[in-house]
Amino acid sequence: MNTGAHRRLTPLPLWAGILAGPFAWAFDLGVSYAVVKWVCHTRNDAVLPLLTVGSLSFVGCGAVLSWNALNRTADEVPTDGGRPRQRARFMALLGLASCALFAVQILAGAIPHWVLDACQ
Repeated sequence: MNTGAHRRLTPLPLWAGILAGPFAWAFDLGVSYAVVKWVCHTRNDAVLPLLTVGSLSFVGCGAVLSWNALNRTADEVPTDGGRPRQRARFMALLGLASCALFAVQILAGAIPHWVLDACQ
C-alpha cells in the first residue's frame, strides 16, 4: 500500500473530476454558438479559440483532481467492489476517462473554428 492510501478521500474531488468534462464541453458548445454572431460582426476572431483553451484548461483541472484522487488510493485496490476505497478508485479512473474523452470532443468541436471563418 502506498502512503497516500491512509488519507481520507472526500467525494468532492471525485465528482469534480467526473463532471468537469461534461460541464466544460457544454460551456464551450453553448457559449461558442451564442457569440458567433458577435464574433462575425466585430471580426474578433480570437474569442472562439480562447473559449476552447479555457474549456480545455477546465478539463485539465478536473483531470488533475482525478489523478490526485487516484494517487490517494492503493494500487492493489480493485475497482469492482462496494467498499469506499474501491468506489473512490473507480470514480477517479472514471474521472480521468471522462476528462480525456471530453477533451477530445472539445478539440473536435473546435476544428471548424480553426478551419472556417466565423461568418461562413
